[in-house]
Amino acid sequence: MTSPSLRELTVLERCIKEAERMHPPLIMLMRKILRDFDVGGYVAPAGGLAMVSPALSHRLPEVFADPDRYDPDRFGPGRQEDRKHRHALIGFGGGHHRCIGSTFAYQQIKVIWSVLLQRFELTLVDTDARPDYTTFVVGPRRPCRVRYRRRASGRCA
Repeated sequence: MTSPSLRELTVLERCIKEAERMHPPLIMLMRKILRDFDVGGYVAPAGGLAMVSPALSHRLPEVFADPDRYDPDRFGPGRQEDRKHRHALIGFGGGHHRCIGSTFAYQQIKVIWSVLLQRFELTLVDTDARPDYTTFVVGPRRPCRVRYRRRASGRCA
C-alpha cells in the first residue's frame, strides 16, 4: 500500500474521524494559561490550567448535527462539519498543540483497517460495549469481544 493509495481511502478516513469524534482517546486536554483571558465574562487567570473534554466538545449540537448519531458523511464534501468551527475535532488536540503524529496515526489506522476489512468479516459480540474511563487514554471496557471470520476471497463484498 502506497501513500497515494492511502489518500484515496476517503470513506474510510471519514469513518475513522467519526470514530474519533464519538470515542476520543483522551479524557481531557490540559494547557497552562500563559496570560489572563476572558471566557464568557469569567477571567481565566494566568498560571492556572485550562481543560477541555473532547468527549463533551464532540457532542455539541451547535458544532455537529445530530451529534449522538454515527454519521461519517458529516466529514464529506459539502458538509465538512469539522471545518465549520475552529477546533471542532480535537481528539488529537488542536491548534499549535495538535499531536504532531496525528497524520501518521491516521495513515497507520487506515492501513490496519483496510487490511482487516479486506480479509475478515467482523462482528461485535458484546453489543453493550462502553468506554473505560479508569485510565487517561480511553479504550473499551472489558470484555469487548469481536468475532471474526476470514473472507473467502480476501476482499470486501
